Amino acid sequence: MFIRSLKLRNFKSHREVKLDFPERICVITGNNGSGKTNLLDAIHHAGLLRSAFQRQDALNISFNESFYRLDADLEEEGKSFRLTVLCESGKKKLVEWNGKSPERLALHLGKFPLVLILPDDPFQMNEDADWRRAATDNVLSQSFPEYAAHLGRFKKLLSQRNALLRYFSEGRKYDSLLLDALDEEIAPESRQLFELRKRHLPALNEHLREEYSHLSSGNEEASMLYISQLADIPVEDLLKSRRHRDLEAGRTTAGLQRDDFEYLLNNIGLKKYASQGQQKTFLLALKLAQYRFMKASLGKLPCLLLDDVFDKLDENRISRLIQRICAPDMGQVFLTDAREERCRTLFRGISCQMLSMDFSPDGIPSPLQ
Repeated sequence: MFIRSLKLRNFKSHREVKLDFPERICVITGNNGSGKTNLLDAIHHAGLLRSAFQRQDALNISFNESFYRLDADLEEEGKSFRLTVLCESGKKKLVEWNGKSPERLALHLGKFPLVLILPDDPFQMNEDADWRRAATDNVLSQSFPEYAAHLGRFKKLLSQRNALLRYFSEGRKYDSLLLDALDEEIAPESRQLFELRKRHLPALNEHLREEYSHLSSGNEEASMLYISQLADIPVEDLLKSRRHRDLEAGRTTAGLQRDDFEYLLNNIGLKKYASQGQQKTFLLALKLAQYRFMKASLGKLPCLLLDDVFDKLDENRISRLIQRICAPDMGQVFLTDAREERCRTLFRGISCQMLSMDFSPDGIPSPLQ
């Protein structure tokens, strides 16, 4: 799936702009604050129907406006599609494919698959277990509708369980039967997600190993390890054994939501061992591994979004990254960088579209040149 044009109205800093993307590779340059990342976030909307930064859709509406609208013209195997996303303050978000709304928004996942790399990701990758879980959930949800369905049900049930635990922890009358009923529903969803994560980790690991080997000239080996409490004890027994602690805490303290993924370089924890350059290389390899996994699972080329990725990389790794993203087996690529001259040098001789982001004096983005 390729995005051929994008029209934005009142989306973050972009009050009204229409862009065409005739090339497979688009390099976007401009000063900090010029709207480069917001443009990538708009493309992220096209793929996942949500911002990469804001949980609340209304926070993406331009200041003093009441709505944002995104219109994307997409193309796949010679067929054209029009995607529209409209969010009005106080109203439910509207999504349409060729003028028709899907029965469920979850059915949108995987239609326009994508991978996004952000400047803060190396820090989040090391410090935040939520980030590591989300990284795996994201690729599996886009690749397999059943995974997204199980994950959605699990999160809903977990939220209900936590609300009930808070209710009991506030001194309200305790009802063990209500918790038993919720646990009976959570258990099968947890088992399904655990088995799917475990089943698909070897393929992700192999892609990670190959991508890191390419970026690092084969000098180091990358891998990741799936860590789950469900590997040692059935989820039903786990929830029962922690019930007293859950009631004291007012939340679920054990279970699938505590899963983690340990990232390793030469079988040593990445955080303990790796330099900043190695950590950045690991992140790029991980995202490229996710890209290849989705490509194989879906039978289509995802879109790759790279925001300010050159920092902390030496010239050799930058060269290898560009070689990788420009390979003929890759899909559409959007890359941002603040240094236009560097990009023109790095992409010299490569067929790509160069866009420069500039703001007019009144703060409204001018057309990209």
